[in-house]
Amino acid sequence: MMMFQTLKFFLVRTGISLFLLIFLGFFTLFLVHEIALPKTGFDDEMIQWALLFICFFFGFFAYGQIGDQRFHNAFHALKEVGPLQDKELITRQFENLLRFTESSYFLPGQARRFRGLVVRRYADFLLSIGREEPEALKIYLKAFLQNPKNSKFRAPLLSILGQGGDLTDYEIDLLLVMLRAEDFKDKFIINHLAKIFLRQKKFTGKTEPMFLYAVENKSGMASEILQFVIPVLLDNQRADINALRFYLQALPLHLPEEGKMREILGRSYCEGHLEGIDPVLHEKCGQAFSQLESGKQTEIRKTVEESRISGRLKKVHLLSGDDIQEISRLKVRLGMKTSFTHQLWTGVVAVGNFLKRLSRKFLLKGIDGMIVFGKSRLWLKLGSLSVVFFLILAGLGLLEWKTGQKKPVEEKTPSLEVASPGPKPVASKPKKVHSIQVAAVTSSKHAERLIQSLKENGVKDIFIIKSPRQAGGTWYKIRVGPFEMKEKAMQMANRLMDDKLVQNYFVVSTPKPEAVK
Repeated sequence: MMMFQTLKFFLVRTGISLFLLIFLGFFTLFLVHEIALPKTGFDDEMIQWALLFICFFFGFFAYGQIGDQRFHNAFHALKEVGPLQDKELITRQFENLLRFTESSYFLPGQARRFRGLVVRRYADFLLSIGREEPEALKIYLKAFLQNPKNSKFRAPLLSILGQGGDLTDYEIDLLLVMLRAEDFKDKFIINHLAKIFLRQKKFTGKTEPMFLYAVENKSGMASEILQFVIPVLLDNQRADINALRFYLQALPLHLPEEGKMREILGRSYCEGHLEGIDPVLHEKCGQAFSQLESGKQTEIRKTVEESRISGRLKKVHLLSGDDIQEISRLKVRLGMKTSFTHQLWTGVVAVGNFLKRLSRKFLLKGIDGMIVFGKSRLWLKLGSLSVVFFLILAGLGLLEWKTGQKKPVEEKTPSLEVASPGPKPVASKPKKVHSIQVAAVTSSKHAERLIQSLKENGVKDIFIIKSPRQAGGTWYKIRVGPFEMKEKAMQMANRLMDDKLVQNYFVVSTPKPEAVK
């Protein structure tokens, strides 16, 4: 579910961004080149990047802001609902709002947080109108799991879980959660679970506490529980605290295993391990031990003393290398020892706090302004950001247009980039050829578009001269020619001006290479 929600979130927002880029972006470029500035040549690369950023901003950020605003508006409309209003209409609105939290507006974490708000308010409304059908119980369950200590949703859940029949493992886990939230004080749940576990003959680490609490609370099935549990404990030679508590509860029943249970209780009393852990349980074990015959008491004491002496003779290597490392980590966590990493982190935190205090007074006003902007209405946020982005777009477009309109300084001795296949002949007096420079731009793509436009209008013999710019980059100078006579070059230039194919020009005279014909 989380993966599907995340995938839907990114796919939908990417699709919206691409849709805006295709339609809004290309429409803007068409408007600028064909309508606003049809005869102006400039590089629109920065405009394209700005349009890309704007489209993805509205596709991701603005789309999410719209989703948040829609949720809060709908959630606020359900703030004061009650049993006097149209129940079916309110129920549909809550269901629609729950489905809305699963839409592409939200990531899984945010959707879960919003869904929790809706579930709690929806459960309160259903409880106020007394709904107990299965769909309502599912909402009660979701609200209870968010806050297990909130007991107002326990009653309807227990009413359905206590109707008899076998429970699933998940339903049993739910009852255990309810019981743990109440610190095992709910006798109804304890008896209900103990009855189910006893019928299923299930004795595990999860069911054992239920049996023990049911027996100690004097449940009506205490005798059946003990008759089932005691043989299992004795077969496994259990002598832990839970087993001792079971044995003490079983003594008044005079079961056939009473002698074995008293021996285990007496041995535990003589060992004295419980004296510092659970003095009350230790005293009860002593009372059971005192009811044994004197010979049996002597035997148990002797056995315990012999096992204690043999235990002293054997040295048990208890701690492994991993255990020693874990003890060191625990000492660091408990403040008994300081590690190098801890010292380094303490220093980093101290430096971070110093920088935070230093920068707070410089950033306080800016942060306050951002907070005010964040609390403003959605239309004001989107409007302000739109104005800022379009101003940036207009500024970039104007800058590129001015750059493209600047006439480059003519070099004193420019040369045509024409390869010379043969050796250069020696000439006594070099002749000159004449070319018409019709534009100079800073982008190769822009130059190619201008050349294509001239060719479509019947202009031939077009070539490009590249030269470095003083501010960095390259000039792409578009020229027509060459012509043997300057008069022919002037005639071509006047024709281009008359046909409005160029806005300005100048004639460039260069030495005639051998290869130029």
